[in-house]
Amino acid sequence: MNRVRAPMLPPMATHPRAVRSRAVFVGVVLLLAALGLLYRAWAVAIDGHEAYAAQGNRQQLRSYRLAASRGEIVDRNYLALAVNDRVHRVVINPRVIRARGQSDRVLARLGEVFPGELDYLRDELDRDKAYRMLRTPIDDAVAGQLAGERLPGVSIQQVPDRVYPRQNLAAHVLGRVNSQGQGNLGIELGADAWLQGRETTSPAYYASHRGRSRRLLVDGHPDPGLSRGQTVVLTLDSALQAMAEEEVNTLVERWNPVGASLVVLDPSRGEVLAMANRPSFDPNHRIESAAMTVNLAAQAAYEPGSTMKAITVAAALEQGTIRKNQTFYCEDGRWQYTPRHVIRDTKRSEWLTVTEILAVSSNICTTKIYETLDKQALHRWVRRFHFGERPAIQLPGATRGLLADWKKWSDIQGANISFGQGMSASPLQVASAFAAVANKGVYTSPTVVSRVIANDGEVVWEHQPAHERVVRADTAKTVMEMLTAVVHSKKGTGKNARIDGYRVAGKTSTAQKANPQGGYYEDQYYASFVGAVPAQDPRLVILVSVDNPEGGHYGNQVAAPTFRRFGERALTYLGVPRIDGTRPELVDEPLAAAASRISTGFIPELDIEPELPGTRRVSLAGGVPDFTGMTMTQAFDAAAQAGIAWRAVGSGLAVGQNTAPGAAEVTGPVVVHFQSPH
Repeated sequence: MNRVRAPMLPPMATHPRAVRSRAVFVGVVLLLAALGLLYRAWAVAIDGHEAYAAQGNRQQLRSYRLAASRGEIVDRNYLALAVNDRVHRVVINPRVIRARGQSDRVLARLGEVFPGELDYLRDELDRDKAYRMLRTPIDDAVAGQLAGERLPGVSIQQVPDRVYPRQNLAAHVLGRVNSQGQGNLGIELGADAWLQGRETTSPAYYASHRGRSRRLLVDGHPDPGLSRGQTVVLTLDSALQAMAEEEVNTLVERWNPVGASLVVLDPSRGEVLAMANRPSFDPNHRIESAAMTVNLAAQAAYEPGSTMKAITVAAALEQGTIRKNQTFYCEDGRWQYTPRHVIRDTKRSEWLTVTEILAVSSNICTTKIYETLDKQALHRWVRRFHFGERPAIQLPGATRGLLADWKKWSDIQGANISFGQGMSASPLQVASAFAAVANKGVYTSPTVVSRVIANDGEVVWEHQPAHERVVRADTAKTVMEMLTAVVHSKKGTGKNARIDGYRVAGKTSTAQKANPQGGYYEDQYYASFVGAVPAQDPRLVILVSVDNPEGGHYGNQVAAPTFRRFGERALTYLGVPRIDGTRPELVDEPLAAAASRISTGFIPELDIEPELPGTRRVSLAGGVPDFTGMTMTQAFDAAAQAGIAWRAVGSGLAVGQNTAPGAAEVTGPVVVHFQSPH
């Protein structure tokens, strides 16, 4: 079949005019489009700027949460004691470790890293978990070693943590934080409101960079540093604290006690300069036993024993029921105080002055001083020294001790309290009461916080010492003079507290431990010593308390040497000059005045010590002088020429004596009675 082709038409000719028309049309369209785009851009830039900026911000600007950061704790010289840092911690995957059969290998290796924690590690490895972070941080070197070993299921992570850069230094004062970063011991708890940071929010731009979102804080909005807590400045001096820790360590090594404390106060401001306890702990690591965290100096109450005798004497002098030169008969060491109660002294004595009562620590004669008061009066005075109330200090758990209402006292309890039994107090309370005597009779509430500083440098809180006069300044001075005899007299019970070049006013205590079932343990004791140095102008009050030492139990034997060693180091560190060793001029001084000047004077070896009554019989070639009508100075000279020991009672002119003039033999000192002629 033949196909018929359609005839081909010739190409149409294009007229030049038509081409030009089309070009013009396209150009106009493009021009209009360009003008439209320019107009749109102008509208966006000018008219719609605020609307589009707001829309862009909504797309990129988000609220950023600033996590709270805890404030630092520093000492009085701004040395950091508690800070925030990033630490290395070990993370384990117990499931992976078990699946690969590596439990024994991992346990053995981690046991080397965390010695003594095998039981804890075994428990963690046995958990059916894929992620467990171990509780104890590790240092950089150990972290590097473990990371290089590539143990199955073991990794290292850096995490934020509370760090105590000086390990156990002042651990009981600082305390620690819990796993949530909240204070739960010590100043970390007591000052938690200051230390806690405050979680805030700040706007931030989020921009994409190489597939990762980057956060840029907006200028003028809060900086993350503003979420940090405030800095707490303590009263502690880290140098003194380190000395205290070292001396308590030495004490513990020597006596192996159940516990020990050393407290150092500035008596004029009540500031705690050092507070050390044993046992102790490192707040950077887990705590083996809750008993290690007890701040014995502030939280543990004990019967203060003979240190209370200074308070009893101060009370009686202040109330005017005794005179400082008065003598008391001490019953030769045993006194049937009630039909059911006998009071005993360690050293047997007959007649003693008030100074000697403190020096030899007579329970019997202290009770006789108490008898010049009464139950209600003694209770009032003991309370005025702030026993029986919780110290106003920033340490949680500080004990109030125990002081029963006087109406509930038994017939023996007043006597017991006068020499420190039948009541209890913490070492801090005893040191604070003693500091009141050292501070010219003014009690100052103790504190461990000096000031609190905000992040902008503003001081938001500062300690203002709370002063309260307890006794007159002259009463306090008299008691301080008496307390130097405890340390510097030949028969004082505190000779081991002597510090070369300084006068010490102090008091020993050897107290039986109370049995919770009633009565006292026969073989368990608290040994302590509290003292102020230098006695003439105290810079420090230092208390050493030892719970149940082994191999000794007397305060002079166990506690006083630690007082001496620490006191000498501390005074040297503080630059307190030693006394010059010049003998005071005593010519024409009455005996009492001379003794007083020597007891607060300049050379430790110079001493006036009237012989204590005894049974030694002395033969005299010239016989006992007739002291009648003599002044104390004349009597002093006459007794010295005759070579006899003697004791003055009263003041003025001699009116009588217990041994007849001319007697060829005497037993014990001759007692000469003086009376004012007016």
